Amino acid sequence: MEELHKGGQAGEIRIVLVEPRSPGNIGSVARVMKNTGFRDLVLVNPVEFRNDEAFSMACKAGEMLLGPPVFQSLEEAVKGSGVVVGTTRRKGKTRYPILTLYDAVPKILSLARRNTVSILFGREDKGLRNDEISLCDLLVEIPTHNEYPSLNLSHAVFAVCHAFFNARTPAEPSMAVASREDVEMMYEHLERTLRLLGYGDAVKRSEFLLRSMMRNFRKLFGRTALMPREVNMVRGVLTRIEERLSSKGRSRSA
Repeated sequence: MEELHKGGQAGEIRIVLVEPRSPGNIGSVARVMKNTGFRDLVLVNPVEFRNDEAFSMACKAGEMLLGPPVFQSLEEAVKGSGVVVGTTRRKGKTRYPILTLYDAVPKILSLARRNTVSILFGREDKGLRNDEISLCDLLVEIPTHNEYPSLNLSHAVFAVCHAFFNARTPAEPSMAVASREDVEMMYEHLERTLRLLGYGDAVKRSEFLLRSMMRNFRKLFGRTALMPREVNMVRGVLTRIEERLSSKGRSRSA
């Protein structure tokens, strides 16, 4: 029996393909695993997969096909796993309870901190058998549309791996928005510039129009949560308008 190798960024989570029938699918699984930071691929009684079809579908993840552990039985493959998770779309008395993928992810990640977790994916046409399901500690389903719930093997693996990837990836730091004082100064600058353009002119009785425009500008910019450089950009444009208007005024008076 070959030793299971430990993964990289994905921690103690192993992807186990049970009797995959398509070399292309095995290659595609290798690719989506590498896309999402998983390195621990285990195969149970697979079709011959070290061929052009598999390596072509694996693209730049071909190295993952060079040495994945291969076992003749599922019992051997999961030996040493603290937790075994089965993926299934079929329900029944022997397939209960089933967690949705999104409910299962935090639970599995918690278990993976102290345990090796093997996640099983069944055959392309039949999935996991009942005797294989009986080896599982948890069952997970991937939500799909009722009219066509069946997923391709590599798509199913991607859905699961990507859910873990999203859960493990730190959120991007929130952007630093401009201070309230800077934004208010921008609005004051905007109103001054609009007045230079003739809006709010008492003679033309356009004060109402100016008030309406300023309300709309506040709504427009308020929705975007302006960053400091964006406030500076707007004020830079306003300054340029003021300079142009000033230069035109001087040329007319000359």
